[in-house]
Amino acid sequence: MSDQTYLTVAYICMIGGLALWTWTVFARSKSLQEKIDSLEKAMNGQNYSENIEANTPDNVLVEDNE
Repeated sequence: MSDQTYLTVAYICMIGGLALWTWTVFARSKSLQEKIDSLEKAMNGQNYSENIEANTPDNVLVEDNE
């Protein structure tokens, strides 16, 4: 194979590899964003008042040291 043919094939393979890498990054980014969105939706659906009431000092059991 001549030098110019070798460089042409290498260049085309490099562009193909870069395209594959870019597609993979965007596919993972989309998947990650979908997971983040579903987690945010699940967290917004929780009743935070129950968590707050359960952790207030009024609800903490205190032993009497008499």
